[in-house]
Amino acid sequence: MDNKRLIKIIKILSQSQHPVKGQELCEELGVTVRTLRNDIKEYRQELKKHGLEIISKHAVGYSLKIYNEEEYFQYIEELMKNESQNQMLIPIYPEERIDYLIKMFLTQDDYIKIEDICDMIFVSRSTLSHDLKEVREKLKYFHLDLETKPAYGLKIKGSEFHKRSCISQYFFHIHGGDESYLQKAKASKQQEIISNLLYDTMLEEKFKLTDMGFQNLVIHIMIALIRLQEVQSNTPYEYDEHIIQSREYSIAKILCQKIEDEFHICFPKIEIYYIALHLSGKKAVQYNTNHLIVNQEYEDLLERIFKEIVDKYHMDFTMDMDLKTSLTLHILPMMNRLKYQMVIQNPLLEQIKIENSLAFEMSILTANIIHQIYHVEMNENEMGYIALHFQLAIERYQKQGPKKNIIIICASGMGSSQILLYKIRQKFKDYIQSIYITELYELPNIDQMVYDFILTTVPIPFQTQIPSIHVQYFLDDQDILLLSDAFQQQCETMSFIDQYFSDDLFFLDLKGKNSKELIHEMCLRISEVKNVPEQFEKEVMKREKYSVTEFGNAIALPHPMKPLTDSTFVAVGILKKPVKWKRQYIKYIFLLSIQKDSKEALGLFHETLSALVYDKKSLLELEKNPSLDYLKNILRKTAKEQENNNIDILFD
Repeated sequence: MDNKRLIKIIKILSQSQHPVKGQELCEELGVTVRTLRNDIKEYRQELKKHGLEIISKHAVGYSLKIYNEEEYFQYIEELMKNESQNQMLIPIYPEERIDYLIKMFLTQDDYIKIEDICDMIFVSRSTLSHDLKEVREKLKYFHLDLETKPAYGLKIKGSEFHKRSCISQYFFHIHGGDESYLQKAKASKQQEIISNLLYDTMLEEKFKLTDMGFQNLVIHIMIALIRLQEVQSNTPYEYDEHIIQSREYSIAKILCQKIEDEFHICFPKIEIYYIALHLSGKKAVQYNTNHLIVNQEYEDLLERIFKEIVDKYHMDFTMDMDLKTSLTLHILPMMNRLKYQMVIQNPLLEQIKIENSLAFEMSILTANIIHQIYHVEMNENEMGYIALHFQLAIERYQKQGPKKNIIIICASGMGSSQILLYKIRQKFKDYIQSIYITELYELPNIDQMVYDFILTTVPIPFQTQIPSIHVQYFLDDQDILLLSDAFQQQCETMSFIDQYFSDDLFFLDLKGKNSKELIHEMCLRISEVKNVPEQFEKEVMKREKYSVTEFGNAIALPHPMKPLTDSTFVAVGILKKPVKWKRQYIKYIFLLSIQKDSKEALGLFHETLSALVYDKKSLLELEKNPSLDYLKNILRKTAKEQENNNIDILFD
């Protein structure tokens, strides 16, 4: 007997409340009575080894007896893996089950009993209970929930608009689309017709959509055509008069009329409203860079965002017109999406969080400010897109850098000083605000604090108030490297390894079983050796709420929403066994706290920690040798690599 037939027998018997007659079972399987008897005889011993038995009683029928539930479920899972290479409809792995359950709930209008779901996907009630928590978490993103009714079961609760957003994601985007649902839409032909109608309308009305917005609206209309045939939503909907009076609503009416004429279907007012919402949230704003008009409200918003970035990260973007323009154009449609709870997907999200961690932190700061002002929640996908704008700004800032004021001392006279001055300006002209040339003996009489550092060709025999760098008259390669560090504000940053990491904040005995317990435990132990404010743990958990700090390579980087402590430090926890944070299992925890009102340049520090996510080899070695000294060696090597990368950027 092949495994498919065995699985089908087990499924039929497990779903039946009573013994199943042999003839009935044969009809279901499409086999003879003799074949059925031979099959059951062939597998009797193997089934017993795995905690189950098919009982046969004359004149009664066949039933399933389970001796060991755990072994039974493991056996079924293994059978399905081997049989189908993951191609069967019954899901095997947890992530597959969660997607399967969401799709199932989306396509059912009635309640579904828990025991029926268990039978359907061959899992125990405890496993299903865990899966349903994950389902609820994913549905929450679409403003949906699971409604439970005793003796009836479960079904999805939420507006038709949000259900369609969820359908769009799970039937049209994940794994390239669900064929069974797409077939209902007669996908390819219908999609082509709708695309043409939409394109013609956008052209006629001179309305521009982003490419992604265009494709998403086509999918929304395809789903609308299916749902109008399947369900008629009687849920009362509160219309926003601003949308009804908008240009987007007028365009939506024109588009819907064309769709009605083509598909002979009537679009009610709510469908026109849905399309208008899509148009308002996905339009591409057209502008002339010389005539960008930003209303005072968004001017004030950007000013506050840039001010908090200066206070927290010491990067001043107030003169970056490219960032101001791109953020404004992004925020305009984004605010509509947030206001009307529209969701977008960001396929680059995880990559952005890992590779552009500093930019992502700036986007979280932005989300927090928008929440304070407008009382709307920005989700991770939106934050990811905002982070891309900040990443480009950071790269521009690193290339330009804050301009420096420097003192040049050259004991050989003004001629040598002018040669050095020429060389400095030739290499670093974009990074210099002002240069003051003086003799060594005059240095004590100069107000050094208005300058950033001193360049000298001779040793300085007394203490200076600012850093000094000894160079040759004709700058050699080593001098260029030293100066590139100085202009990039990296002279001090390599010291963070010894400065921020200490033995009293290196933990190998943490006992927490989840992210909340581990953060609580680490915050308590930090408070024993550091002066931290009462709200420290609360601010760390607030940051987790915005976007979980789990990354690849079993690393989590929790930290407060804002700088709170009197010094910068990192508490390190290395777990004996990985613990599930939210979606990923974590073994290494770096709890970071930045000094309040600090002027430290932390770019290299952030880059070094982020680079660990990709350094699997080093973390495997750290697992074998979990000590602070070994961790510091890894950090020094990683920091040097990142520093060299930044020097390359400087001379691009």
